[in-house]
Amino acid sequence: MNMRLLHLSFAVAALIILSGCVSPTTVDYDRSAVTALRSYKCFAIDSRDTRSHYQDVVLSPIVDRRIESAITRELTAKGFTQDCATPDFRVTFNTVTKTKTEVNDLGVGATPFRRYPYMGYSGYSHVDIDQYEQGTFIVDIIDNSSKELVWRGAYTKRLGWSAPTDSEVQIIVSEILTAFPPE
Repeated sequence: MNMRLLHLSFAVAALIILSGCVSPTTVDYDRSAVTALRSYKCFAIDSRDTRSHYQDVVLSPIVDRRIESAITRELTAKGFTQDCATPDFRVTFNTVTKTKTEVNDLGVGATPFRRYPYMGYSGYSHVDIDQYEQGTFIVDIIDNSSKELVWRGAYTKRLGWSAPTDSEVQIIVSEILTAFPPE
């Protein structure tokens, strides 16, 4: 009996550890455009004004500049250049927020009560409900000649109360662009 309990404990611990390993980053790309993606040399990042023509721009200009700088640093480190007359690809970015609800059933307990005519114990369930904002940061790569979306990376996390710092933005952008261009 103790061995079963020990095995069950190890299984639960492994499940908890593995659930913490889920990556907040997802990547998708056009498989037929892989050759073009690998031949890219020069990029341009859509300005805040340009992006406002085709999406709701919800980030502050300060955060926009942080993101643009982080994207420029990452792509330059990968060997791409930004100074060219006709870029091979354009980079754009966006954010999406969603209110999430997390319900945790903390189990059933027993509470004594003495109410006439019932005497004894009663079970109760304790449920904890937590609502929070979840944000998804999206980076899109658009082929400049075809004007088609060819690569998308997204990073999802629970939002805090303050805007992300330069270093936090750099970490997120680095994680997203790790898979660009695809192998």
